[in-house]
Amino acid sequence: MHTEQKEAQSYRGKVIIVTGGGSGIGRASAQHFAARGGFVLIAGRHADILEQTIEGYSTMAQIVVDISREEEAIAVIERAGAVWGRIDVLVNNAATGAITPLETVTTEHLSSIFTLNLFAPIWLSKAALSALTESRGVILNISSTYGHKASAGMTYYAVSKAALEHWTRCLALELAPRGLRVNAIAPGPTATGGLERAGLPAEVIEEIKRRDLAKIPLGRRGSPEEVAAWIVALADPSAGWITGQVLSLDGGMSIS
Repeated sequence: MHTEQKEAQSYRGKVIIVTGGGSGIGRASAQHFAARGGFVLIAGRHADILEQTIEGYSTMAQIVVDISREEEAIAVIERAGAVWGRIDVLVNNAATGAITPLETVTTEHLSSIFTLNLFAPIWLSKAALSALTESRGVILNISSTYGHKASAGMTYYAVSKAALEHWTRCLALELAPRGLRVNAIAPGPTATGGLERAGLPAEVIEEIKRRDLAKIPLGRRGSPEEVAAWIVALADPSAGWITGQVLSLDGGMSIS
């Protein structure tokens, strides 16, 4: 079998969970896994968006949940097990954040950021641990350049991602004896449509994009497909000696 053919079916029979799978990086990743033969469960809050993502993919399914609620995060894992009987890859992609100056931060705002960006991946990973141990599987956390590069305004989002990155490293050590791998990918500014979905005014969006481009040595935003390609690559058995790493995909932003 040619290399291209092997890659095209590299996930045949494997089960992948992608949170935040309805749009952007999550959608691109889910579809990449499915195109390579994987059974993919995507989780998100909006049924219509999830349905659009799985349309035309017979090996994909969706579950409408709010994983910031522990019981609903656990339900995602239970659904994958009930439908396909195994779990091979967990992609913790769902996240939230906003520009929040110190003088306006509230307990409610902090709770919403840390619950979705950090606690939900912990709950999902804990619930999936038995199945992942059996399959010698992979946990992939989606961080951000701001998880290791300071940013004014995005402070609390950045701090939550910094915690996610260090948890990635610690968990990799903890789970290595079980044969599990844990890594993270840290994308820079990516054209996911997230700014538009946040309901920001057009002029604010353009200003954010202008400032981002000024910080990126390669001079452009990334695409969801570029990030998804590395998510699929890091989860593949061919990357089986890589664990505890955070891969920056940001056009050089983190070193500028």
